[in-house]
Amino acid sequence: MKKFRGGDKLLHWYRTHRRDLPWRKTKDPYRIWVSEIMLQQTTVETVIPYYEKFLKRFPTIESLAVAEEDEVLRYWSGLGYYSRARNLLKAAKIIVDQMGARGRAVSLSNQARIWLCQSERIDWQQLPGIGRYTAGAIASIAFGERVPVVDGNVVRVLSRLFLIGSDPKSPAGQKIFWGLAALILPDRDVGDFNQALMELGATICTPRRPACLVCPVYDECEARKKGRQDLYPRLAKRAPAQKITMTAALIQKGDSLLMVRRPAKGILKEMWEFPMVEGGAERLVRDFGFRPIRALGSIRHSVLNKRLVITPYLCQMSRIPRMKSQWIHPEEIDRFPTSSMNRKILSKLL
Repeated sequence: MKKFRGGDKLLHWYRTHRRDLPWRKTKDPYRIWVSEIMLQQTTVETVIPYYEKFLKRFPTIESLAVAEEDEVLRYWSGLGYYSRARNLLKAAKIIVDQMGARGRAVSLSNQARIWLCQSERIDWQQLPGIGRYTAGAIASIAFGERVPVVDGNVVRVLSRLFLIGSDPKSPAGQKIFWGLAALILPDRDVGDFNQALMELGATICTPRRPACLVCPVYDECEARKKGRQDLYPRLAKRAPAQKITMTAALIQKGDSLLMVRRPAKGILKEMWEFPMVEGGAERLVRDFGFRPIRALGSIRHSVLNKRLVITPYLCQMSRIPRMKSQWIHPEEIDRFPTSSMNRKILSKLL
């Protein structure tokens, strides 16, 4: 495999053209950690306001560690993939508990920083929600450790630069991409280099119509030389998304609406939502005893590999559901942990 000679060009491009993002203005491992967790499966544009709101409420790892799960979920509400928030809270508690137990004569923030940055103190990936990528991002960006990161953007850049045909999701492909990412690391400025690779994939080396003419490593790219950029990376075909038809009930009492809390197990566990069933309006009658009055159109929503088509109905109720329930004013819904799906449903009424 050829030697990569574009490192200096890539770093210069990144420092000149990188996006002005709030988590790039800090070396605080806690804030970098929060950003990396939020950015999983979520776009930068979506994350920014949530990141700022979350850190305003939980500015330190200690403030997060003592928080109740419901409050953390409320500040995460709308981002989706709520296990990320639960794992973030669990990991914060572990860090603060273990460092508090050490009883060092330094501030807890400094203890946490020391504990986080020294690899001999912990197997990073034993912390809930922290995998190899997140561990590498925090270590390299916050502390300058010479470790690689590999996400979807990096995979796309490397597969095109070096014409790698392996499926990046396969065990063999993972080994190749992580090994290559480690091989091309510079001796210094590793955090910037890793971010430069990710930034290149996000803004220039995009999945469709990459902007090759303005790419800082144009001369290095084997896929570009062969005119095969669009063929890389070579991804295995995904299973088709599962389409599900659902019906939601909007039941009014004065200015408030009935919401129920989901069970403690399964998808969106313990989140608040409008009463909902899989299938048509007749299921609202059978499962809840509600009487549908009028359909309010439909909304579409995606959860993992499921594509939901939801029809909200104005309903009348003869009995309170057995699930935990509460009458909630529409303006207060954001005070409860709830999915953005419910805001879409509510928009059909307002």
